Amino acid sequence: MKLRKTLVVHSLLATVLAAGCSSGQTGQKGSAGGADSKAKEPEKAPVVKVFMSGGLKFPDGQTINENPWTAMLEKETNVDLEIEYGPATPDDFISKLNLKFASGDIPDFFVLPATSQSWLMDNAKQGALMDLGDKVKNYKNLSNAVFPDAWEAAKYNGKIYAVPVLNDGNLGTNNFYVRKDWLDKLKLDVPKTLDDFHNVAKAFKEQDPDGNGKLDTYGFIGYDNLKGWSGLFGAFGVIPDEWIIKDGKIVQADIQPEMKDALAYIRKLHADKLLDNEWPLTKVKAYTEKVSNNKVGLYEGNWAAARNEINTSKTNDPAANWIAIDPPTGPTGKKGVFGDPAYKSFAVITSKAKHPEAILNMLDWLSVQNNIDKFVFGFGEYGENFMYTKKDGKLALNFENHNKYGYRQQLMFMQPKELNSGKMESLGADFKLVDNINLSVKNAIRDQFTGSPTPGMIENLSSLRKLRDETFVKIIIGELPLEAFDKFVTDYKAKGGDKILKEVEEWYAKKGK
Repeated sequence: MKLRKTLVVHSLLATVLAAGCSSGQTGQKGSAGGADSKAKEPEKAPVVKVFMSGGLKFPDGQTINENPWTAMLEKETNVDLEIEYGPATPDDFISKLNLKFASGDIPDFFVLPATSQSWLMDNAKQGALMDLGDKVKNYKNLSNAVFPDAWEAAKYNGKIYAVPVLNDGNLGTNNFYVRKDWLDKLKLDVPKTLDDFHNVAKAFKEQDPDGNGKLDTYGFIGYDNLKGWSGLFGAFGVIPDEWIIKDGKIVQADIQPEMKDALAYIRKLHADKLLDNEWPLTKVKAYTEKVSNNKVGLYEGNWAAARNEINTSKTNDPAANWIAIDPPTGPTGKKGVFGDPAYKSFAVITSKAKHPEAILNMLDWLSVQNNIDKFVFGFGEYGENFMYTKKDGKLALNFENHNKYGYRQQLMFMQPKELNSGKMESLGADFKLVDNINLSVKNAIRDQFTGSPTPGMIENLSSLRKLRDETFVKIIIGELPLEAFDKFVTDYKAKGGDKILKEVEEWYAKKGK
């Protein structure tokens, strides 16, 4: 069994020394260390095999299994976690998970990306996952930590096969950001309408806003996920991939006439050379790097952008004055951006798990805000004056340690319902994260279908999305005429879209009862 570090030593070295000098220490949680050998050994904590997404670095001497936060979680919830750190990206994580299931090396517990909901349904159908319905109700904190609609997303044939993990405070997702210093330099107002947006993008492209004597800045940037610049669609009341309510009925936004109007607008941006030509092949990392490198002054980004790429932009150019703004208003007065669903992932217990109650007890403990705060603000010697300080009655995170020990937040397998504004403010008042979150929530257009994937979705949605993405990209860059949208709608319906629509209509009718 792996060595358990105590939570009272002052360094990792001290932990090692303590382990080496205590002849009676067994390495088991709850071990007395030096006690009479005839004394009754404490009951061992149940072992839980965890497979989780990796990608983060650890301070010297630490691993995902050997660190203060894992030790704290194990102690607080009486569980022995054996964690395997897997691939970082969702697709690679799922590929590795499939290999583990195929080989029989099945974990007891893992957190599944929300984008892999169909994987959840497929494996629930095959009996690989545990039905949690009768068990979850015995854990009140856990039961109350999830919105009713989110529970629906984790059901297959009426049974619950995962615990939905909420987004922070049920947030929106994106905002529009603009360089106010560039606007001021070019004597432009903050853009409010689609026409304003076009004019600002044109000026940022053609009038050398960074003053380096070169026309090397973009008007607007995008990347290979159309939701990443959802506000240009939201101005027409549609968001790619979402279900919306129209004339009292639930409909797929991808095939509405308003989507064609949105494509016409974005197509003109491309034709006017206001979009960077690389966008169809650009991944999100390269997308945000263009912001960090100050090659763009107008874009759509996550509500936390001020903490990330915008912060780097300011480091590279102290004159950069970014502000969050509303998305542009369209011709009929509509506006909005993609809003995350209530959940961001699924906490899954497999049917092979020997100690499901131990896992649920851990998730129940993690559903309490005060417990989650231990992961954000630390505890004991890793708390005040290490992870944060108090200033004027407010908490301020130590960013060096916050980033150094960033892995700890991956262990937050649950998320309480309410936004912890103190947590956001602790990240730095200058970032205005609470304001950015509120703006994002205000403008969020959320998917109106919140159920689990229907049979038609499981069968056809992947190919329909591929058809949509290929068609929309070709329309925008001019490889297909705008009228190709009409054929896309016909093909979409014939290739499974009509079947899915019927299933979603039936779900919506039941939901309203």
